[in-house]
Amino acid sequence: MSNKVLKTIIIVMLVAVVIALILSSLAPVMG
Repeated sequence: MSNKVLKTIIIVMLVAVVIALILSSLAPVMG
């Protein structure tokens, strides 16, 4: 795999983790 693809995959994974954390912290507030 090329470096560009690897970086893209890592960024996507990090974004997914951040979104999951935000959703889990918002879930109790939302309802």
